[in-house]
Amino acid sequence: MFRDSTMCTKSGRTSGRLRTTQAFIALSSISESGSAPRTISIVKIGEYEIRMFNGSSIWPGGTRASWLELFDHNAQLSVDSCSCREIDEALTGFEGLLSQAERLNEAHGPEQDDAQA
Repeated sequence: MFRDSTMCTKSGRTSGRLRTTQAFIALSSISESGSAPRTISIVKIGEYEIRMFNGSSIWPGGTRASWLELFDHNAQLSVDSCSCREIDEALTGFEGLLSQAERLNEAHGPEQDDAQA
């Protein structure tokens, strides 16, 4: 399909961190009855996507947890995920999932990507 090599650069990581912050704020402002999307794509690396969505459980104090997920489009399953209640937790989670996505994509190899294009 496609390989996003820009995420390996400092500007790519900065862009991903910015998108994570924007997604966190956007999801935090969605009301339960709203019709806005509840899942936001942060970045795609090969067949892997990091996305953020609202969780269904509410934490003490009425705060709804958001979740970051590393999704494998080839296998159609979640590889890993983490919850976050604050932006700093979301950014830490993004960095961990990004490193994991880069390793998995690297192991996937470019020859398989070319065959699917």
